[in-house]
Amino acid sequence: MQIKGIFGILLVLGIVSARAAMPVMIQDFEKASPLPTVWVVNIPNENASVQLSALQPHDGQQALKLHYHFLDTGQYQYVGIPNKVEIQKNLYTLRFWLMGDNSRCPYGVRVTDASGETHQYSKSSGQAGIIDFTGWKEVSIDLASGHETWGGDKNGRIDYPISDITFTVSQPTDHGKQLAAEGDLFFDSISADFEKLVEKAGLRVSVLSPEYCSEVNGNTTVTLSAAGFKSVTAKCWKQGGAFGGDSLIATVALDADGHGSFTFPANHYPHGPITVRISAGNGATRDNCYLQLYNKGGISWNEGLPRNPPPGANGMSLVFADDFETPPCISGTNPKATYYDHKPPGGSQDFSTLRFTSFEKPNNPFLQVDSYLRIRASEKAQSSGLISSMKDDASGVTAKAPCYFECRFMGPNAIGTWPAFWLMTDYMTEYIKGIKVPCDELDVIEAYGGEGPHTPNSFDGYMVTPHCWQQGEAGKAVEKGAFEAMHNPVRMKKFGIPSTWFETFHTYGCKVTTTDTFYYCDNIKVGRHATLPLSKEQPMFFMINLATGGGWPVDLSRYHGLADMYVDFVRVYQSKD
Repeated sequence: MQIKGIFGILLVLGIVSARAAMPVMIQDFEKASPLPTVWVVNIPNENASVQLSALQPHDGQQALKLHYHFLDTGQYQYVGIPNKVEIQKNLYTLRFWLMGDNSRCPYGVRVTDASGETHQYSKSSGQAGIIDFTGWKEVSIDLASGHETWGGDKNGRIDYPISDITFTVSQPTDHGKQLAAEGDLFFDSISADFEKLVEKAGLRVSVLSPEYCSEVNGNTTVTLSAAGFKSVTAKCWKQGGAFGGDSLIATVALDADGHGSFTFPANHYPHGPITVRISAGNGATRDNCYLQLYNKGGISWNEGLPRNPPPGANGMSLVFADDFETPPCISGTNPKATYYDHKPPGGSQDFSTLRFTSFEKPNNPFLQVDSYLRIRASEKAQSSGLISSMKDDASGVTAKAPCYFECRFMGPNAIGTWPAFWLMTDYMTEYIKGIKVPCDELDVIEAYGGEGPHTPNSFDGYMVTPHCWQQGEAGKAVEKGAFEAMHNPVRMKKFGIPSTWFETFHTYGCKVTTTDTFYYCDNIKVGRHATLPLSKEQPMFFMINLATGGGWPVDLSRYHGLADMYVDFVRVYQSKD
């Protein structure tokens, strides 16, 4: 149904500049017409039905009742309840009420956009979940977060208007075994929150000095502007122990114009790259500013290569290590260089909206600072950077299973930034002979920057994504199983890691054996899946990059068009046998 009334008119015209104070109702199931239907996958049609019911409404007089019956035989089974709508734009949170039956059935939502592309929000993508509750529960889906997509124009973005919102319910499983289940679920009150244009409303924290991505030393005055807010808090991650701890720098009362300042005692914080987090709130509206700085003073904490190998590399030999104590040799033309500065071959598959740029170019994105490699995304220079351990002539650093790769870095949390550490099987040896071969890809970490509407909203989460490229339907099935086994996104705090990938440094590792592939963060195992077919046999190489885009909008305006990724070290191990 179309959003009607004055709010809907303003929404269509693009005049609304603030989120609605309360959600807008889309479907209350009081007079649903036409009545929603249900589709089924791998079960008989009669095993699922929907009707309006007065038995268990959450609001009003009626709710939508689903009766389902999953079987413990056959292929994996699920059902969908499509609700036809016409939502013009600016939807950022979808809400509905679900009355659970503790059946352990997974549930989710699919949204169909104007191009026919399907956007699925489910447990595997970090949204929705498992029906492990009874009674009514409000479900909130952040449509700007990471999710699965297929069909339509395949651009990974929601193109308005939205034409369909579908509830999905799947059969429960136990350690991969399909379970039978039968019961009734009730849905009620689909509503939506709409985007608040923070910039137009003036409710944004901006740092006036020092410059974003600049160097500091000693007591540093930070001046800021945050019109519309009364106060801000400033925090920064601080050294100590294995993980360090969060530290409050200051709480600042702002003047009538929203201006204020505080002193950042840089000498009491870690040497090197740091992120000062400045937050403000005004009722339901919140804003976060991430001030990236390089602390020339401070305290050395966990910098450089560890003395001991990581636990994941137990029994393996060191193949390669770089702690960036000296300027690295990065080149797109020198065959003796350590790193290639594009995704081979030739950068033809580069994927950043700010293009990966050669070390030899005037807008070179790389800089060695103390014991770090800085990779900068710059709108002014129109560049960002990638380094590959395999070069364009198929030479370079590789390791074959059993092997272990790891990288320690800190990324930027700016809208549309995309820091990553990833592996691929060697396709270049055949490519330089004129032969194109399939390959595996293991994204050890894909971290998506930005918060709020139309951004991934990842906070302490990042994605671990396996791929089987050009391997047919069998490869797609293997890839799907591996992705589902990861239970993405990886939520760092869930594993006892108190800080995020943008607050301080973390070490991300991947161990590939001939049977299983394991992923680590700070030597803590965060996931595993069966090793992909080519990964069992082919040598693998690594890439490290700071990209922008990836299907997400990019907005570096708050940070004057700059974002930095700092790499502390990278290591590669291989079995001694």
